[in-house]
Amino acid sequence: MIAFFKLLRPLNGIIGGISVFVGWFLTHKIVGTRYGMSLLLACLVCFLIISAGNAINDWADAEIDRINKPNKPIPSGRFTRPQVLVISIILFALGLLISLKLPIALLFIALFASLLLLLYNFKLKAKGLSGNLVVAILGGLPFIYGGVVLGDWLPTLIPFGFAFLLHFAREILKDIEDIPGDSNANNVSFPIKYGVRKAILLSNLILGVLIAFTFLPFLVGWYGVLYLIGVVLCIDLSLGLTIYELSKYESYVPKACDSLKFSMLIGLVVLALGYY
Repeated sequence: MIAFFKLLRPLNGIIGGISVFVGWFLTHKIVGTRYGMSLLLACLVCFLIISAGNAINDWADAEIDRINKPNKPIPSGRFTRPQVLVISIILFALGLLISLKLPIALLFIALFASLLLLLYNFKLKAKGLSGNLVVAILGGLPFIYGGVVLGDWLPTLIPFGFAFLLHFAREILKDIEDIPGDSNANNVSFPIKYGVRKAILLSNLILGVLIAFTFLPFLVGWYGVLYLIGVVLCIDLSLGLTIYELSKYESYVPKACDSLKFSMLIGLVVLALGYY
């Protein structure tokens, strides 16, 4: 069971499900409250597809993980590749089957996300920034998915932008961690092609853009004072510290990845306060 949870990485799915809820929450403040089973099913679909993506990622990265992360379920021998492939297929199928109970737009988004996950793992992961961009898009998509539950995705563009930039920067840093295995697999990630320092500089640049972007919703009057206080104290200061530490110490990369993931969770709370 422990290996199964490590395979699915349920925290990622939970963050995705909460993001769907936040996307719905931000939208319902504009279009009115209409939810019920559609919202719950949409959160479940997001959780299942993210979990399926995590499983297929372990399947695709089995040889890389033998070098980078030998304790993961496949290289440690607790699951075989065929078993993981079956688990992933079942989870994808469940997510898409449940989507049939939702409006057609939500079914298409779920199908689009599933195809992007497959495209990333079988094609784009080895292509550097194009793979990072796909993961960044997938990181922001749950917010739009939550808005579409109510038939309006425009109120979710701000959180989509936040999530996109945060995931983009984090994926570049994760590629630094994965250099040994990626090199062995002939994957051409950004840090392999251009070096660790340039990868850190690019990640820091993206995080700097994100910090500047966080002020936009308040300045144009979309989000309130609670949002501004929360985003400065809980997000921007943390991101600024991450940029500072990365610029001084390359060894800070693993901690930066953990810090950015924690910022995703805190950011969900800050966004939920956005209209107050």
